[in-house]
Amino acid sequence: MASSNGNYPHWHNLVAGAVAGAGSRLATAPLDLVRIRWQLEKTITYPRPSLWSALRTISENEGGPTALFRGSVAATYLWVGYTMVQFAVYGEIRVWLESLIDDSTKGRSTLVAFLGGAGAGVTATLSTYPFDICRTTFAARGVAQQPLHGRSQMFAPPKTLYEFAFSLYHKRGIRAFYAGSGPAAMQIMPYMGLNFAIYDRLTRGDKGVGLSGMAGSISGAVSKIIVYPMDTVKKRLQAQAVFGSSGDHYDGMRDCFSKMLRKEGASSFYRGLLPSVAKTTIATSLTFSLYRGTKNVLEGLHNRQ
Repeated sequence: MASSNGNYPHWHNLVAGAVAGAGSRLATAPLDLVRIRWQLEKTITYPRPSLWSALRTISENEGGPTALFRGSVAATYLWVGYTMVQFAVYGEIRVWLESLIDDSTKGRSTLVAFLGGAGAGVTATLSTYPFDICRTTFAARGVAQQPLHGRSQMFAPPKTLYEFAFSLYHKRGIRAFYAGSGPAAMQIMPYMGLNFAIYDRLTRGDKGVGLSGMAGSISGAVSKIIVYPMDTVKKRLQAQAVFGSSGDHYDGMRDCFSKMLRKEGASSFYRGLLPSVAKTTIATSLTFSLYRGTKNVLEGLHNRQ
């Protein structure tokens, strides 16, 4: 991505990030819902339902098309907050890193983009992580829950943000709000590093909105495929923190990896890959194009003053 220009206010990054996060989230909510549902499955039914069939089934059985946007309030808070922090921090890290590079090594912009994206991704992930837990919880509503570990009753998912926060804190404490944050941090560093590095390589500082969208779709798809197993492990640990254990109990990231590989096979790490890549391709394209477009507008207004 083009380096931040010190002549423009820092709040430009915050506003552009908020617009990008809200727009991309609303456009991809149904795909995200299916992706999370498939990641939480511990058994596979054959023949495997198609993506369209899964969307139609959720709509028909869970209250109509609005069910496809379940958890969108929490997810919108997540993505608006995430992209605001991500782009703001990325701009600051990039400026700092470029100040350390002498003129003879200025061509290393892709490396700078990777480091800036990795740092911004971790910061944004940890600062908005409780909303990610909440999104997973709401997305899991409608999934037939098996009895909890050691219990006979079923777990009723919360219906509001307040109910979610109160119930989770009361039953599992503050640490539950960061369940799965280990694999999340490990996933997001290479994911966002590659995302920004590939984007930077493709755009080479060009501020065109169309090119930003195309580069964003490519960078998002490639980086998501590479780090997807970590995302699946994160979702399993998040669901366990909220719903308890259904079948296997995971004692952390390594235990989750081991049990999934041994009992469900390597393919279990890639459940939900299709809707995830589709969602990421669209979302990242929209994120970068909306961010770039909003920045262009703000910078144009600033230049007229």
